Amino acid sequence: MIVDRIRWHAVADDRLPGLAEGALLHLRVHGRDICFVRSQGVLHALADRCPHQGKRLSGGWCDEGYVVCPWHRFHFDPASGRARHGVCANVEVFPVEERTDGPFIGFPYTTFRVLGMDLW
Repeated sequence: MIVDRIRWHAVADDRLPGLAEGALLHLRVHGRDICFVRSQGVLHALADRCPHQGKRLSGGWCDEGYVVCPWHRFHFDPASGRARHGVCANVEVFPVEERTDGPFIGFPYTTFRVLGMDLW
């Protein structure tokens, strides 16, 4: 059977646990450009690429809880990745866990499970 899983990766950057409310931080994690933001006290992770023209979101800012693209001012919900007012496609978001040993980000993958074992 085909199943969806999440691979968790530690994010080794000392700035992340103390990221201020509304601040954006670009990090490269496991080969991906990620924009981290703390919104309403919760740490979120989005693909650091605006779906409109591919520019980095991490150069933007937060406005009323939304991440704002610095190029065309499109707003994205950091929890769901949804574009405000449906002006363009949504941004990919990733689960984040703030654990005692530091923050972790989850990257989804699909695998084939046979006899209780994942094949890849």
